[in-house]
Amino acid sequence: MTPGSIMPRREEFEENQYYHVYNRWLNKQKLFFCRKDFERFLRYITQQQEIYKDKVSIISYSVLPNHFHFVILNKETGFALSEFIWKITSSYGKYIWAKYWMQWNWKLFESRFKAKLLDSEEYLNQCIHYVEFNALKHWVVDDIDQRPFTSFDKAKSNTPYDEILTLDWEFS
Repeated sequence: MTPGSIMPRREEFEENQYYHVYNRWLNKQKLFFCRKDFERFLRYITQQQEIYKDKVSIISYSVLPNHFHFVILNKETGFALSEFIWKITSSYGKYIWAKYWMQWNWKLFESRFKAKLLDSEEYLNQCIHYVEFNALKHWVVDDIDQRPFTSFDKAKSNTPYDEILTLDWEFS
């Protein structure tokens, strides 16, 4: 097992189905302390999205100081969605452990990620809205335009969903 992660969720997800995927840091603690931490997490998402592009696609996302949400289209039956999330969270766990190692134990997440099947178009649309406006719900921002770590900007500009995770800044 890698630092900061827990065993990957080994659940077979259905082909061409949408899922609301989310997880929270252990004890609701903050796990992003600066912009570079958020950017690093998004870099891992971007890298894995490229690797898994034929198997999963991120429709919307929101990364908050102590949890994250995704709406994901699972393109084929199997374990790819589980592997996709596990690779993102375990990579970020390694980064956090290396950067703040004296402050953390090996477990960063409360449990394995959760995934809810979005079994209707109405439920899918409600969930996308919920995910994109989650920063307002948790009072992280007063105006959603202030939140850079969501897919809201891409959605309001009618960016195609397969381009939704293209980042607007470079990483050092």
